[in-house]
Parts: sequence; structure tokens; C-alpha cells
Amino acid sequence: MTDVAADTRPAEADPARTERMVLTGLLALPALFLTVLSLVPLLLLLQLSVAHHDEGGLWRPSLELTQYAKLLNPQFLKVAAFSISLAIGTAIVSVAIAFPAAYFISRMKRRAQVAWLVFLLSTLSLSEVLIVFSFQVLLSGAGAMVKTLMALGLMSSAHSLYPSFGAVQACLIYVVLPYIILFLYPAVSQLDDDIPAAASTMGASPVWTFLTVTTPIVRGPLLSAGLLVVIWTVGTYLTPLVLGRPQNWTIGVQISNAAMTTGDLPLAAAQAVALVCAMVGLLGLTRWLSGQKDAQA
Repeated sequence: MTDVAADTRPAEADPARTERMVLTGLLALPALFLTVLSLVPLLLLLQLSVAHHDEGGLWRPSLELTQYAKLLNPQFLKVAAFSISLAIGTAIVSVAIAFPAAYFISRMKRRAQVAWLVFLLSTLSLSEVLIVFSFQVLLSGAGAMVKTLMALGLMSSAHSLYPSFGAVQACLIYVVLPYIILFLYPAVSQLDDDIPAAASTMGASPVWTFLTVTTPIVRGPLLSAGLLVVIWTVGTYLTPLVLGRPQNWTIGVQISNAAMTTGDLPLAAAQAVALVCAMVGLLGLTRWLSGQKDAQA
């Protein structure tokens, strides 16, 4: 009788399962919110991209692919290729600067690390608008940069350094650099200090150890940081518009011109959809290449 009563008692809940259920319940609402926030604008963009364009900047619901056919325009393809090359170049330079900077910060004393991290976080309070117009003043003919170059004998006459491709890329690197340093800091701060010491005992120089031992260890975070920069800068709008010439304008400026200047909202939506698809494809390619390298390792 006692055994039967014991069998009919409800089983005690598994603590791990209960914790997972509570965590799932807490994350369900934020996850649903982020999903809706991501999918609804994308669905509206897809609907607009297949709409019929009327004169006067109007459109009506339809199912046309004429806007996507216009994406094969050589001018648009040229702008898209430039945008991608600009983003990749910015990613390479910014990661090449941010990785050693994050590494050296992580090897400082704790108080110095905190000071640098606070400084980097404080720079994030500067908006891109403020940074772009600061670069405009800095690179002007009467700016500090031109005066310094003339004092060093590197410029024969005072002239503005913008609009130019160099001004666009320098500003983009400045904008993304604090983010990438902070992104890489957790990964490099967890590196074992014994690894460089072991490499030095085998005759490797500090620079060679950093390039051939330390860098491969954090290959994943470096690749993620570069991909983050590409996604962030490929559609940049304000920086190339203010600091660049028309040939330095990106796909973000192209989309704005299609929507605001010509009033062709379906074409602008199709260009935006193409940009999103390109970034999703780049993300998938990066993950596939990363998986291939991990498999080979």
C-alpha cells in the first residue's frame, strides 16, 4: 500500500528543466519583439519593391519585377561595387589598427585598462554627424591638418583635402575604430600570457609571435569584426555625401537619390532589398569559409 501511494505522488520537477523554462519565458517576449521589428520592415520593403511606380513619386500595389531589372544598370552596379570595395577596405584597415590596440590595452595594468576603456566608451557619445563635420573643418584649406602638412613641407600650397576618397575612408575608419577595439577586447584579454613566452623561448621575435601565434588564435573574432565593419559601412550615407565626390558616393546615397530626388520609391526599395540580400550572402559565405577552416584545423 505504501509503494502504491509512493508511485502516485507527482514527480519532483527537474531544477535544470525549470530553469530553462523560466529563461525561455523571460526571453520569449524580447525575441518576439526583435523578430517583429526585423521582419515587418523587411516585408514592407519587399511589398514596395514589387509595386508599380506612377508619375509624381506615387506608387500602387502590384507584382512587378521591373524595378529589379533596373538593378542591372551599369551605373548602379558600379556604385554597388564601389560601396563593397570601400567597406572591405575600411574593414581591413580598421581591424588591422584595432587588433594591436586592443591587445596592448589588455596587457596594461588594470587601472590603465579602465582608463582606456572609459575613454573609448566616451567617444561613442559623438554622433556621426558631429564627426563628419569635424572632419570637414579639420581637412579644410584653413584646417589644422593642412597647416601641419605645410609646416612639414609635405604640401606646397594650402588647399582643402576634401572632397576625396581618402577623406571618406579616413572618417569611416575613425567612426568604427572605437567599436572594433571594444569588440575585440574581451577576446584578446582572455589570451594566455604563456603562449607568447613559449614562442619567445623558441627564438620567435615579439612581432613574429604576434603575427603567427596570437593572430590565428583570435581568427574568429577578427573575422566577425571585419564582417561587422562591412555590414555597417557598405550602406553609409552621410560620410560619402559630405566628404566625397559623386564618384565616391555609396549605395546608400544612391538609394536616397532614387527615393528623394527622382521619387521612385519602388526602385529605392528594390535597391535596399538587393543590399540586404548581398549582406546576407556575405554573412553566409563568411560562416561557410570559417567552417571550412575549422574543419581543416
